[in-house]
This record gives sequence, structure tokens and C-alpha cells, in this order.
Amino acid sequence: MDLTRLRADFPILERKFHGLPLAYLDNAATTQKPLPVLDAVRDYYTRENANPHRGVYGLSVEATYAYENARVRIARFLHAPDPAGVIFVRGATEALNVVATSLGVALEKGDRILATVMEHHSNLVPWAFLRDRKGVAIDYLDIDDRGELRLDQLDELLAQRPKVVALS
Repeated sequence: MDLTRLRADFPILERKFHGLPLAYLDNAATTQKPLPVLDAVRDYYTRENANPHRGVYGLSVEATYAYENARVRIARFLHAPDPAGVIFVRGATEALNVVATSLGVALEKGDRILATVMEHHSNLVPWAFLRDRKGVAIDYLDIDDRGELRLDQLDELLAQRPKVVALS
């Protein structure tokens, strides 16, 4: 893989901070977009902008087709059995909230959730809300002094039969 060529697709990576090339690592919040994505978004907003599933006029029909075709293509890529199982969200935080809310309906007081102490905030807060609201317990897989997961704890934590394992 040619990293120089790959970086060239991301114009923002041409920036320097303190004389050093930008190394962007905050992808949980937002990701930088490569030129093909920026071009496709610009093309959409300048030539096709309409809401899917909102009308029978030409632009809306085209938007609906593109939206649903993307769902089919993503399902195929993921080998998902049904495109209806592909749900579009704005990002990982929203996705985790949707999953936690959906699974939370079936959780009861005393049920267990397993996470790690090194999870991103977005994979801790929704489960903490469920703990506070429904009385579920959250167990955490620790890290060692090198910052690596303590996999030696995994069997013991799984033996407690968590209803949800939320690891990133």
C-alpha cells in the first residue's frame, strides 16, 4: 500500500501543525473524506439534492432509488441476508445509541453487559443509562500496565452470561 498516494486523496492531510504533517486520529468523532467522496457529495448537492421517500417528483424518485440502491449494495458487501437490516445513521455514536436503546427494551434488572475500560465514551454512556434506568450490571474487561486488554479475564466475565457484549 502506497501511503503517499493514499494521503494524496485527503487534501486536509496536506496541512501541517507545528511544522509536522497532520496525523488525524479522532475518527470516532468524524472522519476525513477522500476526494472521491467530496466530489460525490458536491455532485449530489449541486445536481441531485432531494429527500428520499418524500415525494413522487423526479428528483425525489431519483433520491429514493439512490438511497435504497445504496442499502442493497451495502447489504451485498456485508453478506447481509436482507437489505432491510441495513440501517443508516449519522455515525458510530448514533449507531451505538440505536443499538443500546433497541437491546435495552429486552434487558431486565440484573442482566449483565460486558464492555472494556478502554471503550470510547459513545460505547459507555448508553449502557450506563440502561444501568441507571433498568438496573442492569456492567462488567469491564481491564487493561494491563501496557494498555492491552486482560484477555485472561474474558472467560470469567463471559461465565457471568452477559446479555450484551459491547466491545470496540
